[in-house]
Amino acid sequence: MFSLNVQQGAPVIRAAEPFDTKSLWLPAVFLCLLAIPFGWVGVFAPTIWLGLVAIENTRGGKKTASFLLTGVLMFTVNSGLIPGNEHITVLPPYNDADGNLIYASFRPAKAVIALTFVIFMLLRPQPLKRADLPVIAAAISVPVVAGIVLLGVYPKLTATIAIAALINLLVVCIAEEGFFRWILQRGLGEWLHKWRWLPTILVTALFTTLHTGWAASPVLLTLVAVAGLGYALVWQLRGSFWACVLTHWGVNLLHMTLLKYPT
Repeated sequence: MFSLNVQQGAPVIRAAEPFDTKSLWLPAVFLCLLAIPFGWVGVFAPTIWLGLVAIENTRGGKKTASFLLTGVLMFTVNSGLIPGNEHITVLPPYNDADGNLIYASFRPAKAVIALTFVIFMLLRPQPLKRADLPVIAAAISVPVVAGIVLLGVYPKLTATIAIAALINLLVVCIAEEGFFRWILQRGLGEWLHKWRWLPTILVTALFTTLHTGWAASPVLLTLVAVAGLGYALVWQLRGSFWACVLTHWGVNLLHMTLLKYPT
């Protein structure tokens, strides 16, 4: 299991024991079944799993290579280069008076990555701690309050929005935080340990850049950057995967239900 310790004021994640043969291969075999509903995208699930395991079971240069290869693999699977990554729609989209849409849909790649991380975290749990909650609340509040000030309040809730929010939690937030926090920010943090705040800045910049196609205005892109910085700071200060997931979801949930989405 992972333990969360404090070393010179910074959270440090340690694996108490390496993955044994059973805990390594049984999940990999199960994840092979994702090829049935998700086709070629699902084929990569056991490979991503083995990459996550390699990160925990190696040290030094091999660990660095495992971070790099796993990150490249996850990015490639989610990029659309693998066939069969088209959106799967659950309900017709919500459409407001200004033509803004909220889709209750997901891409298979993010579902595959999210499920792989859920299984990983079940075997290597990171429980939330009481001290995480104020940091989570602050990281949610800043971009949401800024959004209310800049965009106004547009409260709304329908069945489509509720399902979209659930998908956002179970698929989008887990997959994105797995990539940005557990792989990128954590990996860069180990590589650039002498400059402990640099990974926070770099990952925030990348997170914002990868959302430029979705953000429909400079104001929204600025809010994305503020939110992304909040997620990165939660990781930097608390080192908790689930704290980052809940922060990400809290911002997205309040964006969907209180603000124009997107704008």
